[in-house]
Amino acid sequence: MATRVITIIGFACVIIALFALEIIGRRRTTRIPTLGEWLGYLMRARAGRAAILLGWLWLGWHYFAR
Repeated sequence: MATRVITIIGFACVIIALFALEIIGRRRTTRIPTLGEWLGYLMRARAGRAAILLGWLWLGWHYFAR
């Protein structure tokens, strides 16, 4: 039970950090890319597209295949 709570708190922290970076990245005074810019950069190369696909497969396997 405690491991589940720690995992949920960890994922919540990661999601909050991503939202914070997105908000900071939308200000044009910083050099932090937004999530869309970052994914666009990754999707340019074939290896990046494969990594995104593998990430989606992992996400689907772990969260939607119950």
